Amino acid sequence: MEKAKKLLAKGEPLEALDRLKKLLKTVDKDKIWRVHELIGAAFHDLADAEGAAQAYYNAAKADTILRNQRTHWSNYLFALHYLPLANAEILYDAAKVYNSLYRDVERLKLNPRTSKKIHVAYIAPHFLDSSSARFYESLLTDYNRKKFFVTAWSLDNRADDFTEKIKQSVDGYFDISETSFEEAAEQIRDAGADILFDLGGHTEGGVTLQVAAYKPARVQISGIGYFDTTGLDAMDYFLTDKFLAKSQTKFTEKLLIIDSAFALTPNQKMIDAKNNLDRKPHMTFNYGCLGNFMKIDDTYIQVMQMFLEEDPGNRFILRDTTPLESRRQNLIKRMKLAKVPMSQVEVRVGADDFFSDYAELDIILDTQPYAGGFMNALALYMGVNVSTLAEDLYHSRLGADILTQSEKGKLLDTKNFVRRVYRKFAEVMENV
Repeated sequence: MEKAKKLLAKGEPLEALDRLKKLLKTVDKDKIWRVHELIGAAFHDLADAEGAAQAYYNAAKADTILRNQRTHWSNYLFALHYLPLANAEILYDAAKVYNSLYRDVERLKLNPRTSKKIHVAYIAPHFLDSSSARFYESLLTDYNRKKFFVTAWSLDNRADDFTEKIKQSVDGYFDISETSFEEAAEQIRDAGADILFDLGGHTEGGVTLQVAAYKPARVQISGIGYFDTTGLDAMDYFLTDKFLAKSQTKFTEKLLIIDSAFALTPNQKMIDAKNNLDRKPHMTFNYGCLGNFMKIDDTYIQVMQMFLEEDPGNRFILRDTTPLESRRQNLIKRMKLAKVPMSQVEVRVGADDFFSDYAELDIILDTQPYAGGFMNALALYMGVNVSTLAEDLYHSRLGADILTQSEKGKLLDTKNFVRRVYRKFAEVMENV
């Protein structure tokens, strides 16, 4: 396994995958889950969503420790959203299985309320600048301090400029990266949290959910940082809007519906990039996909092939969200097999300076079934049009929702977004 890890670290997932598959035949039974976990990492580094989902499923089945199974199953649940065959029933059933992995967890006994202010505790895998941070920043910086007391709880001790901004904005910031999940929950309970807002869901292996399972707050809400039901009985509500609530996705949580579930707060780098964007005329019509290559399925590649063959003046520019050459090469291989005219395509690895790509693009062609959220919002902010579909599932409607909010002038209206969210917080507390 150590050799496979070194191969992955060197950016050689195919070689690692070959070695790991051979290991499955010889490794001790109690270590098989570790091999499957690494196989999942290899498929991730190849942007192979189906392979990753299967590997995480196998890891969950092979592992015998509940806490580890929860992590594997979270990874599996997340990966399922990339797959076109994962319908509402499949996703809901998988989420309910996740909940069954908490059969040994006892909920905490809550302390009496002592403050007139409503204490909202936000928990996240980290408070580093990220795509989800661009959607929740205003909630932690612009709230009504006369009525609400806000704390932030991080399961990561890393910090950047965004972390420091959050620390200076909230009433309390807590690093719980070195505590057990149960101890972290006890700390949140003892701090007097009325509402726990989970910003992680099944991202990062579902670490935030492993704390929320102990129910350290009177009301627990998910949303913004995740795009589907958590499946966890300890979560009471899922924050959403009317457009997204019309999806066929089944939720174990009650839907907490506001007028708009997203509002974008550009960071300084985005503001500078927009102000300095140098748009130059180009002879071709350029489609773009600046997002996670895991989202590019066979149907998307078929559409590319059709658009490019239809007009030699069309061009596609694709950029990944990671700097892995292995993912770029694997996508090129898939496109060649689909007879995509590669002379009209440029495939780029992820990079911090991708903002200049927007100057080259005429339109973003959104992915399905897992639509873009932040990347579509950012494209619109940068002045590039987006074409998307409003399909049946929640995560398939994100792009259309972003477009709808942008057309209504709400995408950048953080002030009203914050007001709407905290008004809902007050309403749910009235019923406690």
